[in-house]
Amino acid sequence: MEAFKMKTFRLGAVYGAPPIFNPDVDEMGYIEPSDLHLSPHLLTQLEEWNAEFQQTFFEDYPPDSGFKSEDDRNRHNAHGADLATLLQRELGAGVRIEFIPLK
Repeated sequence: MEAFKMKTFRLGAVYGAPPIFNPDVDEMGYIEPSDLHLSPHLLTQLEEWNAEFQQTFFEDYPPDSGFKSEDDRNRHNAHGADLATLLQRELGAGVRIEFIPLK
């Protein structure tokens, strides 16, 4: 009898990537939120949250990328934590969501 293996997904902001990552060695990689069959409302929120972060990338000098203030970063992190909770609810007990805040 094969044991049930819970999936773990990480929600976090990374430049040039979708906001959800599967760290499992056999399935490792970024996941498009649209591949998870989420509600349209949550899907839109995740896309907007990720787009807000992607817009902070400064192509001319990448080390200057990021939110302009600590308050903006903290607000983004708080919104991400809320989205992680909603994502957990929608995906259910078979998936564990870890939120990775920006430092």
